[in-house]
Amino acid sequence: MTIADNFDFPPNIEILQRLAKGSSLKQTLPKAVRLWVILRSIYGSQTDPVKIELEKEFTYKDWSQSFFADFDNHKNYKVPEKYDENYPCTKTISDWLFEPIVGSNEQEWKRSFIQFCSITEQELNNLLNFGSTSVDKKEKLRLFAQTRRNFHNDFKALVSMGFLQVKKFKSNHDLNPPATQYIKVSSLPKLLRDSPSQEVIENEYVGDIIQNDLADFFDDFSRKINNEQRFFLDLEYIVHHDLSRKINDFRQKLKEIWAKQPIPPLKITYVSARNNQARKDNGKDYIVYPVCIYYSQRAPYLFAYGQTPENNNGTIIDWYDYRIDRIKYLKVLEWNDVNLPNFSLKVCELKTPTEIEKKRGEAWGFNFYRPKDVLIIRFNIDFHNLYIKDTERENFFTKIYHKMAQNFITRSEDNLERRCELLRTIQAHPRDIYYRVYYRRNDYDIIMRLRAWGPNVEVLYPWDLRQTMKEDIEKTWALYRS
Repeated sequence: MTIADNFDFPPNIEILQRLAKGSSLKQTLPKAVRLWVILRSIYGSQTDPVKIELEKEFTYKDWSQSFFADFDNHKNYKVPEKYDENYPCTKTISDWLFEPIVGSNEQEWKRSFIQFCSITEQELNNLLNFGSTSVDKKEKLRLFAQTRRNFHNDFKALVSMGFLQVKKFKSNHDLNPPATQYIKVSSLPKLLRDSPSQEVIENEYVGDIIQNDLADFFDDFSRKINNEQRFFLDLEYIVHHDLSRKINDFRQKLKEIWAKQPIPPLKITYVSARNNQARKDNGKDYIVYPVCIYYSQRAPYLFAYGQTPENNNGTIIDWYDYRIDRIKYLKVLEWNDVNLPNFSLKVCELKTPTEIEKKRGEAWGFNFYRPKDVLIIRFNIDFHNLYIKDTERENFFTKIYHKMAQNFITRSEDNLERRCELLRTIQAHPRDIYYRVYYRRNDYDIIMRLRAWGPNVEVLYPWDLRQTMKEDIEKTWALYRS
């Protein structure tokens, strides 16, 4: 098999902008550079040190085993730790862009980028070192220190742009589900044409939406097997069907808004359940910058940055999750018409879904914008072994010995009476399982989860959450004790 073209393009601004599919390079530079390197590894010339040997048809595993010398560290869905400095996953954006053989001249490239994106030299240095024009990290961004899910999404992007084709193939056993195989194209798409390919592959973007292994079920069971559908998904969706037309309108408007550059601010009229506002109420207006939509347990939420209902007057500028069926009206604004503190195009362009995912990974809970605190809980050992052990929760929580729980309470609980009560509880259950986890304070989803575990879990710290659980149980008992 021969390929008519080699991918031997330097990483100039035009090439990277094409790989970013028209999105702002201020937000997408890391991914654009990563796609450029992946294309070199597949289609590069024989003199390119990144080029690897692959068959015409190959799997993600084939590519990763050849590309990563430390392949074992890239098998799962966690970001690999730092290893030998010569491994690909240790290199920064600058290491790739300005390498001597295929890279660009550093000074010329930086000058072009600053002019193209209208940013300062310091912002560019931040972008190259940390992946963002603002610095909120201590370590430099290692471009290929990514999860397997990230790389699957990179390959899906290359398919959508016409650099690869994709097909499902079956193993020798007919009952095994089909897997994804990538196919090299015989002629590379023109990088500098006006618009990217709009080819859509069935189920190609499910992995972008579902951020865990559940996406693999869609890949494997999206089609019937022997004329039978074998996979079903039962989601609790409580939005009333009478609101479907309004929800559809909002969905289409948001889709159009996110296609614009730059993304404009919005004015939404919202009725907040947290502020005891009923749907029939007029609601209040909030100016926000829309970032993404999350479905969580019961309904879709718009994650946005801007004015929030937190203090019932909209003066707080922060993140917030707006339940879409409680938005009454939505109006697109112009940036020139907005004058709020800490709310500008420059500030809001840094508010991305990536930041949300990062914050969600820092603590347990849906409301990622709430302050995090330490939670100490005790599980009944039998319940733990049946329903917590060997699940993702066990990996997210940190198991501690009961002596460590005692030491934590001794250090952290200043009230002597409370401290003694908690220490007696721990001493009475030395065989049970204790966990420490960071959680989001006042997150209602966490309270609902703790309620669902019932008598099999006990909150030991913090005291205010323990009291919330206690009062809820007492109120529930009052309903049934007669």
